[in-house]
Amino acid sequence: MRNEAIKHELLTKNAKEFLVFELKADGPKVLMIHGWSGRASQFYKIAEYLQAKGYHTFAIEAPEHGELKGAKTHMFDFVDAIEESAIRFGDFDMAIGHSLGGMALFNSLARNIWFEKLVNIGSPVNIDGVVSDFTMKLEMDDRVKAGIIKYIEKRYEMAITEVSSDHLCQIFRPEGLIVHDVFDQDVPVEQARHMHRKWRGSKYLETEGLGHRKVLRDEKVLDAIYDFFKN
Repeated sequence: MRNEAIKHELLTKNAKEFLVFELKADGPKVLMIHGWSGRASQFYKIAEYLQAKGYHTFAIEAPEHGELKGAKTHMFDFVDAIEESAIRFGDFDMAIGHSLGGMALFNSLARNIWFEKLVNIGSPVNIDGVVSDFTMKLEMDDRVKAGIIKYIEKRYEMAITEVSSDHLCQIFRPEGLIVHDVFDQDVPVEQARHMHRKWRGSKYLETEGLGHRKVLRDEKVLDAIYDFFKN
């Protein structure tokens, strides 16, 4: 994918470097964005599959990720990259977000960037869940969780609910497909089931045995995304 795609080197409004890998076709435009510690080429199967079906695909490599691997970033840098991509390449018809990328796409809707159809794959649905999972895995108590949330809200001058997908999906309502694996060790499947209940009219596909990343290369998932886009 990296050899065949057109590579664009861009800057966010805060002068953070990011990349976009473009595979051209004559059909609808699809934007894809990876998750935390991910990279654009994780979408190679999806991008090639959709291009073969006539879709014009763009895969973002977020600031401080992939080739640009650095020391520090946050979700709003992802959102800034989405915003700049929309300025550079025009409106996108559809979007696919993996893991944190799914939450970043929902936050881009709040910046007047619109997608007719949006796919969330293995995505967390709220900041509370992300922090809870983090502190639980490190065996920290609830005081640490509360402190992290308080720090986030103070630094970014917002309530965590304001930027959580399960809240935003009730305000902005693109057509949705949620894909999640039962054995995802990074984002518990309960988050996807919760999101499906909140996201009115969303379609839901639950896989088994693919985990957090193999789900991006599964033929059944590729077919489900294509069926969702074309119908």
